[in-house]
Amino acid sequence: MNGANAAEQNKQYVLVVDSNVNDRLSTCMLLLRFGRNIFTANTTEEAIEFMSMAPPVAVVAEADPAGLTLLPRMQNDLRFLHVPLILLSASPNADLEIRTRQREFDAYLTKPLNAEEFYRIVQSIIEKGPRRKIRIATRVMAALEDGIGRSEGYVTSLSEDGMFFRTLELRPKNALIPVNFTIRGRAITLIAEVLYTTTFEEGPFKDPGMGMKFVKVSSEDRDVIRTFILERVREGTAQQGAEK
Repeated sequence: MNGANAAEQNKQYVLVVDSNVNDRLSTCMLLLRFGRNIFTANTTEEAIEFMSMAPPVAVVAEADPAGLTLLPRMQNDLRFLHVPLILLSASPNADLEIRTRQREFDAYLTKPLNAEEFYRIVQSIIEKGPRRKIRIATRVMAALEDGIGRSEGYVTSLSEDGMFFRTLELRPKNALIPVNFTIRGRAITLIAEVLYTTTFEEGPFKDPGMGMKFVKVSSEDRDVIRTFILERVREGTAQQGAEK
């Protein structure tokens, strides 16, 4: 990927349209946990104005009059015709379920949002390939040690199945490497395979490091990783729910 393409990827964002401040913040917190760039709007007019400057990769809107009036505006504007729309409702709505099946919009969810379901829908809409497990942005110190030596860095993206390890000391693709990091006071030790590497030379928005897949991890450590991810995802929504 060259610098120009990396810059374009960095500009990708999800637009959240919701006049309810608490609900809007709760949705934004989840998207941030998923590592998404976000912008917000209170009304349909604000949303259209913002989208006119730079179309988003998806729109998440409250299924209130403002959100429902946004749908025809997007359908009648060639610039936004293919922008996915996810509607959120405060209570079950049979009409929205029917309209979802008729593919008027891409998805309909009720609040409070189920983090895993929301992640799968957002991911399937934005990314090309399916990803069943939640991936979050994080900053966990980690170390790997192999025949080359010991390298320290940070886990900046984490799922149950793998991670991105930010480091300048890269290993070759397909290398199997022991990795150690600590989550919630528990030392995690596993074996990971290098799937790809990135460097600063690939563009100003690329972190140097390695995308790695977990190939040997105990069920106990995997449970700790999963619990950590779900806790991180729910932190923002739990706080917002307590404020309502």
